[in-house]
Amino acid sequence: MLINRLSKVRPVRHFFNAKPIFSKEVSRRVIVAPASHFKNSNTDGKSIIPIHEYKQLPEDSNYIEKHYKELQIFLNEFLIKKLNKTYADFEGNPDELVFQLEKFIELEVTPKCTDHSTLNDRERKFKSVGDRIVVDRYLDFVKDVRLTLLLNGGHSFIFDVMLQAKDVFDKMQKE
Repeated sequence: MLINRLSKVRPVRHFFNAKPIFSKEVSRRVIVAPASHFKNSNTDGKSIIPIHEYKQLPEDSNYIEKHYKELQIFLNEFLIKKLNKTYADFEGNPDELVFQLEKFIELEVTPKCTDHSTLNDRERKFKSVGDRIVVDRYLDFVKDVRLTLLLNGGHSFIFDVMLQAKDVFDKMQKE
């Protein structure tokens, strides 16, 4: 009886989830634009990051204070040069700031750190371990920016204030 059942088994088709990559992608990270970028969004302008009254960051907010260098580079190389904005210009729209930061990492930081000489575009390799660390640090930076915005009510002006305070402190240290 078992042999009769096995003889009636039809061949099974296998489907694969992998498809060839046709565009020139840098990594496999998916970046989703905020709902405000779409005309037919039904979110009524609601942000993923809740916007409410400003709350001061805790004293032990080392998660964002360790990223002064990344804050300054993102401000100078992307926000000011390409968008003519500062962090305070994203007040009321923290999702847009996070989206622009992810776009900066994907389009500017990662391509500088990957080796484009490989024949297979699906397997981009980092030039060195240091370049991999740089990209990982920027990915941590995105998480910490999002956390900061969640904790302080979605107010992005805090990043401008932090950079100004650090600049003043550094000048005092030199004197």
